[in-house]
Amino acid sequence: MIRAVFIETYKQTWKQMIYWGIGLASMGLLVVLMVPSLDIQQLVDLLHSLPPVILGMIGVGSDLEILATPEGFVAMGFFGKMALIFSVYPVVMGMRITANDEDSGILDMILSLPMQRKEMLIGKFLAYTVSIIGVVSMIYIGMWFGVAISGIEFDVGILVSVIIMLMPVLVFLLAFTMFIATLVQRKSVALGIVTAFVVASYILQTVGAMAEGTAAESIGQLSFFTYY
Repeated sequence: MIRAVFIETYKQTWKQMIYWGIGLASMGLLVVLMVPSLDIQQLVDLLHSLPPVILGMIGVGSDLEILATPEGFVAMGFFGKMALIFSVYPVVMGMRITANDEDSGILDMILSLPMQRKEMLIGKFLAYTVSIIGVVSMIYIGMWFGVAISGIEFDVGILVSVIIMLMPVLVFLLAFTMFIATLVQRKSVALGIVTAFVVASYILQTVGAMAEGTAAESIGQLSFFTYY
């Protein structure tokens, strides 16, 4: 039954996966194409003149020389600053596991079928996890095309590593959203809790980065964005 739920859910999801993948891949492509037109070293020199609190505010750590490489610029400029946008997809998909169907009254009919609730949850979760892998893979393809078109020297292995590290973050958010939506059982409340969690995590990480060596830095460890 898990297999049947997985297949049916994926059939309903693949178009959204394609749309999101194309959109995010296009943005990644544009960021890579920007690299040859920028004087990255001049940007690093400018950042060196800024106080640490400002660097933390814009999401740049103390090792500014990382930004002097194309890989560092892309990792910081795209994967770092796009973290909130990346978070939207697993939240939307997580709400579809139970909350949307429960809110529309469809869930009762689904659970009247000869299957256990956990089979439905596992089947849908696996389908949306595969869709996350699909979206992330499309981001990689878009950025790979950017590297090929621009002709810049770029360590694709580092790009693969960053892409792989993105997956557990998105799957974690998918699981967290599913948990809250199943626990609360009200779509609007569940969405509000998950949104507050994501935004609060982003703020905590930002504040922690701005105040290195203080108690605020320790508070920033509560944010999952810190580990991402």
